[in-house]
Amino acid sequence: MIKSKDKIKVEEEIADVAIYLLLLCNEMNVDLSKAILNKFKKNSKKYSVKKSKGNVKKYNKI
Repeated sequence: MIKSKDKIKVEEEIADVAIYLLLLCNEMNVDLSKAILNKFKKNSKKYSVKKSKGNVKKYNKI
């Protein structure tokens, strides 16, 4: 378990990353929700559960 002092530091770093990500999305006119959904769809094809569950091989070796 993370100690509360360390957790605060981690939360601050996560907040920094999120702020910069949102600023970048705004600057690049990227819909973050749409980008995430598209990535999930792409990954579900690349890493299908049927092929990869319990398998430690890289996706292109399955």
